Amino acid sequence: MPVQAADSVEQRAFLTPQEVSDLLRVSIYTVRRWIKTGKLPAYKVGRSWRIQESDLNTWLSHNRLDAVADDGA
Repeated sequence: MPVQAADSVEQRAFLTPQEVSDLLRVSIYTVRRWIKTGKLPAYKVGRSWRIQESDLNTWLSHNRLDAVADDGA
């Protein structure tokens, strides 16, 4: 049903590579490299790329380094 498909797309928040760059405070070239190498999931829309916000959050959680407690040893 087209209405459900439209609702599904509307519920998803998409970001541009520039927005991801600004959010993460990294270079736009870094974001583009992550996309090109397949590290960051993205959708090709015409000539531009879009990153689904939930994909970005998942990617960030998988790439998080937990701080290791320093026991002074």
